[in-house]
Amino acid sequence: MDIRIYTSFMTVAELANMTAAAQRLNMTQPALSRQIMGLETHLGVKLFEKAGRNIRLTAEGDALVVKVQALLAAERDLKAAAEGMTQGETGLLRVGACSQLIERYFPAFLKGWKVNHPGIDVRLEDAGGAELIERLRGGQVHITVCAAPVQPIDALSMRRIGALRFLAVGTPDFLGASGHPIEAAELFDKPLLVLNRKHASREVFDAVMRVYGARPEIVVESYSPHTLFSLAEGGNGVAIVPSSARIASADLMRRPIMLKGEPISFEICAMWNTLLPPPAYAQRFVEELAAEIGKDEFRDRNSFTEVKLRTR
Repeated sequence: MDIRIYTSFMTVAELANMTAAAQRLNMTQPALSRQIMGLETHLGVKLFEKAGRNIRLTAEGDALVVKVQALLAAERDLKAAAEGMTQGETGLLRVGACSQLIERYFPAFLKGWKVNHPGIDVRLEDAGGAELIERLRGGQVHITVCAAPVQPIDALSMRRIGALRFLAVGTPDFLGASGHPIEAAELFDKPLLVLNRKHASREVFDAVMRVYGARPEIVVESYSPHTLFSLAEGGNGVAIVPSSARIASADLMRRPIMLKGEPISFEICAMWNTLLPPPAYAQRFVEELAAEIGKDEFRDRNSFTEVKLRTR
């Protein structure tokens, strides 16, 4: 039995709709139906039954899901082991990431990766969180690097690779002349320049505002942190951005944002589709990127500790 048929089974089980599953798998609906019927004949059980306009797993199909997941995982491990035995590895790795993480972590890392893995062609795609998830599900990218979702997402595996803090960025008129940490409550009487809700980090800051019951004046919501910096430099308010954002202007102050004495942060992660497993070298890419981000975090923690000590 072709292992890809088990991937088809898991996709149909997830979407509960043969047409939608066929679209995700990039095949025709009749071809997918034949695959499922062939699998049912091979296993000797009925896997799906009608449920209105959709379908659902039978009791037998539901019982087999965990075993099929284990089978696909074992097949991935086997491929990874075989690929690891070969020399002169070549291939394509499509990586989706948001622009801030690309700017912060990828320039030096990607150059070093290409030197160490000359046969792997890495293609980067810049997109927001929700768009990255759809590209991952559809197979347009092998892995994504983005803010970690609040809840687990079906069929997607996740590996934490770091964390980012929030910064308040503005002129001394709004933030004073020091780079000392600032409590979130001290920002809510100022005009704020924030990222729009295509950024997962915005959800975290919205949660902080709910903690205080705050409704500050929001001057602009933008996709680009650089737009916020331009407005902040013009004296229009305080930009709220993750620490991954690069701030070029020497005229802007930057202060870590605190919630009751603790820095506000959120995790970043790498994700991949368990139904469309990435090549083995994707895992090495993730591990090496995590190590690079870890070094950056260590430098940030030391810098932050020094700032806190100076404020005492």
